[in-house]
Amino acid sequence: MAYKPAFTEKMQEELKNRKGRDRATYEQAMKKIAQILENPKIGKPMRAPLTGIRRFHVGSLVITYRIDEQAHEVIFTAFEHHE
Repeated sequence: MAYKPAFTEKMQEELKNRKGRDRATYEQAMKKIAQILENPKIGKPMRAPLTGIRRFHVGSLVITYRIDEQAHEVIFTAFEHHE
């Protein structure tokens, strides 16, 4: 069973901006988000001090997210350039 999505304000703003500027990347991100919702552990766990956050690459950009097992949801936190 797929997890429910939740988006931070920052993530919502970044997706909105990307949708207007770069439709192809936005569509790729939405496909990756769907994959993450089906299997949240697909992303790579980050190290301290970002323990509990995972990342998943979309080209040169990265989607970061947290998994809330109790609520059975994935909280997407950011969609930005990989540093």
